[in-house]
Amino acid sequence: MTPPLDALTDEARRSNSSALFLWQDGEVLVDEIMDGQGDRPLATMSVTKAVLSLLVGRAVTLGHLPGADLPVHEVFPEWRQGRKRDVTLRHLMTHTSGLQNVPHAGQEVYASEDRLQLALCAELDAAPGTRFSYNNKATALIAGLLERVTGRRLDAFAREELLGPLGITDWHWSADGRGLPNGFADLFLHARDLGRLGLLALLGGEDLIRADWMQDSTRPATPLNDQMGLLWFLLPAWTRYSVTAAHVQAARDAGVNDAQLQALEACTCHEATREDLLGRLSRAALVPQELPTSLNWMTVHAGPQVGFRHDGFRGQNLIVHREAELVAVRMISWDHPQVEAPVSTFSAFSDRVLALAQASLSLR
Repeated sequence: MTPPLDALTDEARRSNSSALFLWQDGEVLVDEIMDGQGDRPLATMSVTKAVLSLLVGRAVTLGHLPGADLPVHEVFPEWRQGRKRDVTLRHLMTHTSGLQNVPHAGQEVYASEDRLQLALCAELDAAPGTRFSYNNKATALIAGLLERVTGRRLDAFAREELLGPLGITDWHWSADGRGLPNGFADLFLHARDLGRLGLLALLGGEDLIRADWMQDSTRPATPLNDQMGLLWFLLPAWTRYSVTAAHVQAARDAGVNDAQLQALEACTCHEATREDLLGRLSRAALVPQELPTSLNWMTVHAGPQVGFRHDGFRGQNLIVHREAELVAVRMISWDHPQVEAPVSTFSAFSDRVLALAQASLSLR
């Protein structure tokens, strides 16, 4: 092992990881179960959204969908009226639909037995394409849309058209009361199988997904957020975060309560790393999702794009580094006894993967 690989693997163990999978240049570098509980499918949490993007790409490849700019009302005619008429699949996939959404999935989406109907009946908080706001309800709608256009249950479509052809057989996907798999989370996969899906994306979709879809879905897909693809987040070479007095004042002007203002002020920093920022948020007990959705509470400064990624609650991660031909997966079991410990999020995972990629590129 190289020093960066040793450092990443050691930190994965110290952060209570359940599984780590690393692939590079045609070789498996690490495929390890770290929690002593055996090799089993683990909850991918919001990394499910990246797999949902691949399923949309497969549907496009098979001709079930024309592309990301399909108006949603062409599939769900009840959206032909008002502002919903302007919502496209791209809006849903870039979190810019304007669809009303409670940030914490447990407060609204999980409470519903029919999550497609919940999404279809939701009002718009903003005009489509005018505001970026991470939206679980929108991805529930994508799941229903895929079932409608393919004529198959989403999990059956996934098994027959994506997972099965890749040799992925041991998995399950939690569903709502009417049987619709959750488009926003709850796909359970082995870490190596999630890595296989990352490799599919790295290789441009292979024979399953059109190469142009893979290119379009893993580059900026909305002018509202240059780090957002089609349900993929982009991976910059580096990212720095700043929280300034001006951000605190903007929060005060927006009517943020005193406790949140004090917490935000405690997070002030300049060009901090992700690990540093998350540490500040944790110590200050600040939950960004509880701030007004329209509030710009920090500034992000990012380097050039080198790949794409998605993460999930509790520190689930899938990272694809194009230039270094590297796929990295880190997972922690939902029932791990230390899952709620701050260290267990492994917030520095992306930085450690970038360091590994840079070290390997320097040797070429």
